[in-house]
Amino acid sequence: MKKTLLSFILVICLAFALTACGGARFDESKGEFVIGLECDYAPFNWTETTATDTNVPIYGQSGLYAEGYDIQMARRICQDLGYTLVVKKIAWEGLIPALESGDIDAIIAGMSPTEERKESIDFTEPYYASEHVVIVKADGPFASATRFTDFAGANIVGQKGTVFADLADQLAEAAGTTAMTPLATVPLIVSGILLGDTDVTVVEKPVALGVCTNNPGLKWIKLADEFEVDPTDVIVSIGVRKVDKTLQEKVNAALAKITAQDRENLMTQAVNNSPQE
Repeated sequence: MKKTLLSFILVICLAFALTACGGARFDESKGEFVIGLECDYAPFNWTETTATDTNVPIYGQSGLYAEGYDIQMARRICQDLGYTLVVKKIAWEGLIPALESGDIDAIIAGMSPTEERKESIDFTEPYYASEHVVIVKADGPFASATRFTDFAGANIVGQKGTVFADLADQLAEAAGTTAMTPLATVPLIVSGILLGDTDVTVVEKPVALGVCTNNPGLKWIKLADEFEVDPTDVIVSIGVRKVDKTLQEKVNAALAKITAQDRENLMTQAVNNSPQE
């Protein structure tokens, strides 16, 4: 009997230990919805230094505010669900770990729900769908490119840790070259193109619109060749913990109330208001 009792106690202790390790979950009683994003991926999200009626203070960073399409979608969700929005600025590679640890409740950062990411977190229904284009110098040697093979000899780079690094490799292979080492952020990549260190990158169309609007020396091109991508790579969804099924359902319900036209309007506003790179 003692052995059985001891075994029972050990099982209970193990259960508590496992809960402690992986028990982070959304606490609705706090009334806060804490999201993580880079605040450096316009027009989806960026950082501002002046408060406005639409941006949101960045947690722990005095005088800095988050703005962009992701922020406006998050505000709509919070208004519908009655939560206070809290924004944390987190580097791209730290977003999923921050979610899993309970530092944030959701990732709203232009993230695609890839199968690899689904192994560790869950995703809501999509909140935007896009297409992939390239950015080049408007007066550069690749300004008239229409096909992948037109980029022979080009310096091609994608964003580290994203599908765009894979698409840069795909473009480079078709052009008979090798892609450069991926860079951490789109602003870094854009700066490289402007300086002539890089010739081309692959991005989502809204990002290209914002970049080229603020940088007249650049242009975006929808190539005749199609990138080989999984359907999930052309949509973005909100990442949540696997234990937060209720939160996932509530966010999906809130998203369903935002019409396709409203989403396009919000993206147009984000593109028009995005900062100069």
